[in-house]
Amino acid sequence: MTDTSSTGKNRADIGGYRFVDHVARRAVSSLSHVIGVKNVTRPFWNRWRMSGIDDETLMRFLAGIDSIDDWPHAAMELVDAAERELGTATTHSRERRVELLRKLSYLAHMAQWGSLPMTDLKREAYRKSRDYYIEAETLVWGENYLRVRVPFDGHEYAANLHLPERAPEDGRGLPLVVILHGMDDTKEEHLATENGLCEAGFAVLGIDGPGQGESLILEDKTWPGNFHEIVPAAIDALAGPYGLDASRVGVIGISWGGLWALKAAAADERVAAVYDLGGPVDAGRWKKLPYFLKSKYGQVLGIEGPDELPDYQSVFSITDPGILRRIGVPVRIVHGAKDPLVKVRDKEWLRDTLLTMHPGQDVTLLTYADGDHCCTGHGAEIRADGADFFGRVLGVPQGSRLAA
Repeated sequence: MTDTSSTGKNRADIGGYRFVDHVARRAVSSLSHVIGVKNVTRPFWNRWRMSGIDDETLMRFLAGIDSIDDWPHAAMELVDAAERELGTATTHSRERRVELLRKLSYLAHMAQWGSLPMTDLKREAYRKSRDYYIEAETLVWGENYLRVRVPFDGHEYAANLHLPERAPEDGRGLPLVVILHGMDDTKEEHLATENGLCEAGFAVLGIDGPGQGESLILEDKTWPGNFHEIVPAAIDALAGPYGLDASRVGVIGISWGGLWALKAAAADERVAAVYDLGGPVDAGRWKKLPYFLKSKYGQVLGIEGPDELPDYQSVFSITDPGILRRIGVPVRIVHGAKDPLVKVRDKEWLRDTLLTMHPGQDVTLLTYADGDHCCTGHGAEIRADGADFFGRVLGVPQGSRLAA
């Protein structure tokens, strides 16, 4: 596949950094020298564990680098070692080969950690993560895994589509779950969720919209204010060709994606359910953001500094009563009490406001007392909870639950 990345505005500075990147890089680098890489990156550990990185590999990697500056080269050494193991795997079973391919995809994903600058090495790491993912999923699912493109605002966005191995027994089209991830994820990070939901009978679409993953790293597409409209665009493009039921669409919103999942439900009545995992209620208060989020905002929005930020009330907030009144669908909110970015009281406000506006609607809040941002230590529980929620509200019929 061709790298169509450009040398546009958000890669104009040395090494892929803009002004905000330089500020954040100096802060992160200084901190990592003073208190150590382990402490700086601790909030991300559970995410990497959820992505299949075992503790031994993670700790060996973190112990072997002195600062964030060492990160991409040290991580790619792990990728190189795993590639050598795969290359000698001529006698391995299909299951073992899949295991190794997925491990490589996860390691390469860690190597291009979202808070790192847009360098050639980051782009190389992402391509490896994507391509090993594709190879593994093709081996596992065959024709039931497809790499698709979703037309939206004059561009096509890459996505991964998993289909159950047979249609529901009632003859209806397949219910679809769309995964909208956050600002520093990629679609390949959420493989376990995709597979779990597909095994439960759903078609599952993981997409990198503008400003995310493949579209940002390889194609220089930044995040627009109407990002949520990519969901109806995906329904329009995929429902007919792949036998999907456009009236039974659920959306999982992860971190910043939670805000856009709710906006998608307000904008298109075909969105029949929302699973909000760690979504912000009001993410536009620039001065209060941690340094790494300020840097990432600049990256995904294609801006140089706070003076170029768009109006946050319209772009980064879900507090508009006009929007909330249009979200008349079941909403499952899952949140961590120890989330440093989004407070529990914000999610309690969201739940209570939706219930007030939509009496009798299925709106619930599950809080994990020890949960961090997006409850990364509870991945298996959350995947099961999501499958149960969508099964209940979208009506997946008996007989469609399959093993991969």
